[in-house]
Amino acid sequence: MKTIKVIYCLLTVLIFASCDENGYLRDLYVAPEAAFEVEKDTYDAFESVRFVNKGSGQYYVVYPGDANHVYGKEGDTGFATASDGTFSYSYQEPGTFNAVWVASSINGNGEREFTVDSVTIKVVALDGGLDNLKINNLYRMSEYAGTVYYSSYGEFISSDSLLCPILFDAWRDATFNSIKAKQLVNFELSSNLAEMYWINPNGEEKKIVSGSTASRIVEFVQDGKLKIQNFRVITASGVVSNYYVAPVMIPKMTKFSINGVAGTITRDIAYYNRYNITLQLADGSDLSNVIPVFETMNNDPNLLDGTNCRVTIDGVEQISGVTSVDFSQGDVTYTIDYNFMGNNNPKLTQQALVTVSVLH
Repeated sequence: MKTIKVIYCLLTVLIFASCDENGYLRDLYVAPEAAFEVEKDTYDAFESVRFVNKGSGQYYVVYPGDANHVYGKEGDTGFATASDGTFSYSYQEPGTFNAVWVASSINGNGEREFTVDSVTIKVVALDGGLDNLKINNLYRMSEYAGTVYYSSYGEFISSDSLLCPILFDAWRDATFNSIKAKQLVNFELSSNLAEMYWINPNGEEKKIVSGSTASRIVEFVQDGKLKIQNFRVITASGVVSNYYVAPVMIPKMTKFSINGVAGTITRDIAYYNRYNITLQLADGSDLSNVIPVFETMNNDPNLLDGTNCRVTIDGVEQISGVTSVDFSQGDVTYTIDYNFMGNNNPKLTQQALVTVSVLH
């Protein structure tokens, strides 16, 4: 640590046992000598940093070095320590900060003397600057009473990547309540001093404010297809963290028929990824060896490339119009596994269960 000493006035105290007119001052006055220490040089954001006095003086002030607390910067402020010369502080954001410790005393002429000491403190964020993200009101859900909207809550699949499940019903052409529209995004940052940006297709940073209608600019669809979007958090100290948000469709079986009889498809209202299909066949129909015809997500080429969606029953792949199924023992549950098109990351997947009931 480097010590800089500035003394406005030197005071010489003559001590005589027989004549000690400055005795009170001698007992009170302590020449300031700034010196302090912290336990380590790297901390996590919001971790408590304990400053401990190792010098001398009558008063101590700490400038942590983050926004609004920079020593020597006009308008910025420091913090007085406890009477024992200790002080604890938590940095809200990652960065490298020059913490300054000021020791001062009042001399016999009423003038303030002070010295300063400084140390570099590095603050890191284990989880980066983005705490959570939500895409608001993607679809008005008619299967619920009243006005209920589906919103997609991002799930961290790595330190810098989030998966946002997208309801297939939100895959429609509409100005609002559609994943194809410009989106209003809600989010929380680790620091209220940080700012969030969306990186548009041209590579430009566009600042967005959580929940602000003026920030309804984020687009997850490009060239007709869902695309992973890049967001950026920049702290007040200039630390940049990039995040990637993947909108992954929750698969849906959109058509199902047996012997030309179409089934009625409904959602299990307790789950976003469970469906029920019911259909009525003629009395006496043989249910032990039927060949269903079905479609997932309307066979949309903007969502399906022939390799990223798999339909199975008990692990056995099902091919529409080809694979026979035994419905004679009751309901049959299909599993649909869907992977984000154009990306082989196994974490960018969604699954749906479809229970088919055949009546006759």
